[in-house]
Amino acid sequence: MYDACIHRYRYRGKFEFTYVSVSTVIVKRLSSGARIVLKSHFGSEVVKINIYEDRFLIAHTPETLLMGDLDTCKLSEVPWQTTGQEKFHFDNERVCVICSLGELSVVEYGRNEILGSCRTEHMNPHQLSVRVKTLPVHRGAEAEALAQGVQASGE
Repeated sequence: MYDACIHRYRYRGKFEFTYVSVSTVIVKRLSSGARIVLKSHFGSEVVKINIYEDRFLIAHTPETLLMGDLDTCKLSEVPWQTTGQEKFHFDNERVCVICSLGELSVVEYGRNEILGSCRTEHMNPHQLSVRVKTLPVHRGAEAEALAQGVQASGE
Protein backbone atom coordinates (compact mmCIF):
# COMPACT_ATOMS: atom_id res chain seq x y z
CA MET A 1 0.00 0.00 0.00
CA TYR A 2 1.25 3.48 -0.88
CA ASP A 3 0.77 6.69 1.04
CA ALA A 4 1.33 9.87 -0.97
CA CYS A 5 1.30 13.29 0.62
CA ILE A 6 2.95 16.69 0.31
CA HIS A 7 3.93 16.98 3.96
CA ARG A 8 3.30 15.14 7.21
CA TYR A 9 3.66 16.75 10.62
CA ARG A 10 3.19 15.54 14.20
CA TYR A 11 1.53 18.04 16.50
CA ARG A 12 2.38 17.82 20.23
CA GLY A 13 2.75 14.05 19.93
CA LYS A 14 -1.06 13.68 19.92
CA PHE A 15 -2.07 14.50 16.35
CA GLU A 16 -0.76 13.99 12.86
CA PHE A 17 -1.38 16.46 10.02
CA THR A 18 -1.12 14.98 6.52
CA TYR A 19 -1.15 17.60 3.78
CA VAL A 20 -2.60 15.89 0.70
CA SER A 21 -2.85 19.19 -1.20
CA VAL A 22 -2.23 22.83 -0.32
CA SER A 23 -5.89 23.24 0.67
CA THR A 24 -6.59 19.79 2.18
CA VAL A 25 -5.18 18.33 5.41
CA ILE A 26 -6.11 15.07 7.10
CA VAL A 27 -6.03 15.53 10.87
CA LYS A 28 -5.57 12.24 12.74
CA ARG A 29 -5.83 11.72 16.49
CA LEU A 30 -2.97 9.34 17.24
CA SER A 31 -4.55 7.80 20.37
CA SER A 32 -7.68 6.56 18.57
CA GLY A 33 -6.84 6.78 14.87
CA ALA A 34 -9.90 9.00 14.33
CA ARG A 35 -9.56 11.26 11.29
CA ILE A 36 -11.16 14.38 9.95
CA VAL A 37 -10.52 15.98 6.56
CA LEU A 38 -9.89 19.70 6.79
CA LYS A 39 -10.49 21.29 3.39
CA SER A 40 -10.73 24.92 2.37
CA HIS A 41 -13.92 25.41 0.35
CA PHE A 42 -12.32 28.55 -1.06
CA GLY A 43 -9.32 26.56 -2.32
CA SER A 44 -6.99 28.57 -0.09
CA GLU A 45 -3.68 27.20 1.14
CA VAL A 46 -3.75 26.00 4.75
CA VAL A 47 -0.74 27.75 6.30
CA LYS A 48 -1.17 27.10 10.04
CA ILE A 49 -3.12 24.65 12.20
CA ASN A 50 -3.55 24.64 15.97
CA ILE A 51 -5.55 22.35 18.22
CA TYR A 52 -6.89 23.62 21.53
CA GLU A 53 -8.01 21.51 24.50
CA ASP A 54 -7.24 18.39 22.38
CA ARG A 55 -10.58 18.95 20.65
CA PHE A 56 -10.98 22.27 18.85
CA LEU A 57 -9.17 22.93 15.60
CA ILE A 58 -8.23 26.36 14.23
CA ALA A 59 -6.58 26.65 10.81
CA HIS A 60 -5.46 29.77 8.98
CA THR A 61 -5.35 30.46 5.26
CA PRO A 62 -4.42 33.82 3.72
CA GLU A 63 -8.12 34.66 3.17
CA THR A 64 -10.09 32.50 5.61
CA LEU A 65 -10.27 30.95 9.04
CA LEU A 66 -11.25 27.31 9.46
CA MET A 67 -12.46 25.97 12.78
CA GLY A 68 -13.83 22.67 13.91
CA ASP A 69 -14.81 20.35 16.69
CA LEU A 70 -12.90 17.08 16.40
CA ASP A 71 -15.42 15.23 18.60
CA THR A 72 -18.48 16.08 16.46
CA CYS A 73 -16.53 16.37 13.16
CA LYS A 74 -18.22 19.70 12.40
CA LEU A 75 -16.09 22.18 10.45
CA SER A 76 -16.63 25.80 9.46
CA GLU A 77 -14.79 28.21 7.18
CA VAL A 78 -15.36 31.95 7.16
CA PRO A 79 -13.69 34.80 5.27
CA TRP A 80 -11.09 36.31 7.61
CA GLN A 81 -8.05 38.58 7.49
CA THR A 82 -5.73 37.28 10.20
CA THR A 83 -4.17 39.91 12.45
CA GLY A 84 -2.19 37.47 14.58
CA GLN A 85 -3.88 38.90 17.68
CA GLU A 86 -6.97 36.68 17.61
CA LYS A 87 -8.01 34.99 20.82
CA PHE A 88 -10.27 31.95 20.61
CA HIS A 89 -12.69 30.81 23.30
CA PHE A 90 -14.22 27.34 23.40
CA ASP A 91 -16.41 27.48 26.52
CA ASN A 92 -19.51 26.67 24.45
CA GLU A 93 -19.07 23.45 22.49
CA ARG A 94 -21.42 24.55 19.67
CA VAL A 95 -19.60 27.76 18.77
CA CYS A 96 -16.17 29.30 18.52
CA VAL A 97 -15.88 32.82 19.91
CA ILE A 98 -13.16 34.92 18.25
CA CYS A 99 -11.90 38.17 19.75
CA SER A 100 -9.77 40.39 17.56
CA LEU A 101 -9.01 44.09 17.76
CA GLY A 102 -12.02 44.95 19.92
CA GLU A 103 -14.48 42.87 17.93
CA LEU A 104 -16.14 39.68 19.10
CA SER A 105 -17.35 37.21 16.43
CA VAL A 106 -19.32 34.00 16.93
CA VAL A 107 -19.15 31.06 14.50
CA GLU A 108 -21.26 27.91 14.91
CA TYR A 109 -19.41 24.70 14.03
CA GLY A 110 -20.77 23.24 10.80
CA ARG A 111 -21.88 26.61 9.36
CA ASN A 112 -19.72 28.60 6.98
CA GLU A 113 -20.78 32.04 8.18
CA ILE A 114 -20.28 34.35 11.12
CA LEU A 115 -23.46 34.15 13.22
CA GLY A 116 -22.89 37.59 14.66
CA SER A 117 -20.33 40.07 15.80
CA CYS A 118 -20.19 43.09 18.06
CA ARG A 119 -17.67 45.66 19.24
CA THR A 120 -16.43 45.40 22.80
CA GLU A 121 -13.76 47.17 24.80
CA HIS A 122 -13.15 44.31 27.23
CA MET A 123 -13.44 40.60 26.61
CA ASN A 124 -13.66 38.26 29.54
CA PRO A 125 -14.81 34.74 28.63
CA HIS A 126 -16.18 34.27 32.15
CA GLN A 127 -18.65 37.11 31.56
CA LEU A 128 -19.84 35.80 28.19
CA SER A 129 -22.86 33.59 27.68
CA VAL A 130 -23.67 32.18 24.25
CA ARG A 131 -26.88 30.41 23.34
CA VAL A 132 -27.60 29.36 19.77
CA LYS A 133 -31.26 28.90 19.01
CA THR A 134 -33.06 28.99 15.71
CA LEU A 135 -36.01 31.35 15.95
CA PRO A 136 -39.18 30.73 13.93
CA VAL A 137 -40.21 33.58 11.67
CA HIS A 138 -42.92 34.11 9.08
CA ARG A 139 -43.36 31.51 6.28
CA GLY A 140 -40.97 28.84 7.50
CA ALA A 141 -37.79 30.90 7.24
CA GLU A 142 -35.30 30.85 10.10
CA ALA A 143 -33.59 33.64 11.97
CA GLU A 144 -30.94 33.77 14.64
CA ALA A 145 -30.12 36.44 17.18
CA LEU A 146 -26.99 37.60 18.93
CA ALA A 147 -27.27 39.56 22.16
CA GLN A 148 -24.51 41.13 24.18
CA GLY A 149 -24.96 41.73 27.87
CA VAL A 150 -24.17 45.17 29.21
CA GLN A 151 -23.27 45.87 32.81
CA ALA A 152 -24.02 49.33 34.15
CA SER A 153 -21.26 50.93 36.17
CA GLY A 154 -22.20 51.92 39.70
CA GLU A 155 -20.73 55.42 39.70
